[in-house]
Amino acid sequence: MFRPINLIILAVLVAGVALVARETMRRGGPTPAEVAAASEQVVIGRTYRVDRGFVQRTGKAPGVAFQIILPKRPEQTHQIGVEELPEGGVVQFNFRAEDEAFLESLFMAPIRIPMGEMDARLGAIGPKLAEQGPALLSQKFEEVTSGEVREIRLGAGEGYRALELTGTYLDPRDEARYTYRFIALPDPARPESLYAVSHVNQAYREIADGDFSDSLTGMALSTLRLTAPPVQDTAGQPGESEEPSQ
Repeated sequence: MFRPINLIILAVLVAGVALVARETMRRGGPTPAEVAAASEQVVIGRTYRVDRGFVQRTGKAPGVAFQIILPKRPEQTHQIGVEELPEGGVVQFNFRAEDEAFLESLFMAPIRIPMGEMDARLGAIGPKLAEQGPALLSQKFEEVTSGEVREIRLGAGEGYRALELTGTYLDPRDEARYTYRFIALPDPARPESLYAVSHVNQAYREIADGDFSDSLTGMALSTLRLTAPPVQDTAGQPGESEEPSQ
């Protein structure tokens, strides 16, 4: 049985914040060349899929599945770490500079949003983003800001209707500042839906007016395609996706 929406959001927010707190202990500033290399607009990279291969590797069949392109052109030097089955989630992608400095992260988790008219589904989840997101960040970080929850289109092609909350915070451990992005995306075909949290190091990239389109995580999310979740009994079959790089 799935938990109520508010408890699910709290759980994935806690997991996402814990992960970024752990990752940011390794951060630092990228070189100008790394910043320029990461600013390419064309999404070229490796396709990551939650599919039969994911089930085979992890032994788990998540309630939500998708494919996404992790941006990296041949001449770019940033690294992409993939952590499957992080606490509370399906996968987390960690983008770092060549010297291991933290650049961005993208945490993706399942969330259940009961079926119904899309306006009603979005209306049910919106207040939870506004109420719980900034409050939770304030438990670990300082100077937390947030905008209004807004509807966006996210993903490949025409995209999916989703809700987004963005803002900033200060990490008191080293006075580093970050921009965050919380996204709730109802799957049009099923109640099991997608929740995503991204964090961007402001020393690496300034996010103006909540526009993440030029960020690595923003480019990745622009390629998102929801797919039918894999089932557990396919775990013994050969996977269709390549092994994730660590």
